[in-house]
Amino acid sequence: MPCACQNKRQTYEVVPNAGTAARAAFTSSSVGTAEAVADRYPTSVVRDKKTGEAVYVAWPRGSYEVVLHGGEGPVVLASTPVRGAGDRGPLKAAADNRAAEGAVVRVAGGGPVVYPLTAALTASGSPLKAADRPRPDHP
Repeated sequence: MPCACQNKRQTYEVVPNAGTAARAAFTSSSVGTAEAVADRYPTSVVRDKKTGEAVYVAWPRGSYEVVLHGGEGPVVLASTPVRGAGDRGPLKAAADNRAAEGAVVRVAGGGPVVYPLTAALTASGSPLKAADRPRPDHP
């Protein structure tokens, strides 16, 4: 007989191909582990298994830039290498500071948008939706 807590446990799934794959590639009860696995698949999305909402879009290693007007405008912060989660902070802050101008973080040289989450899902054509604002347990 399974544990009674099993139904209350929050579970996250890594879904390849911008969330359009038929089934999840990986499932975890830890959002951090799911994000780390997602970063190995360039176009993957982490979603909450119960709600189906996306909580993260993969940031594969490489260089990124902050661009205005949803990725169609001028570059504000150019080619910053991202090796891990700690390198994302300045990029996110720069995009958040210019959010009124439609600033997004994308892969350098016109690649896919990875931040903010709603813009990344829209740009990738993902059928998944994200919450309007981040949940307290996930920055």
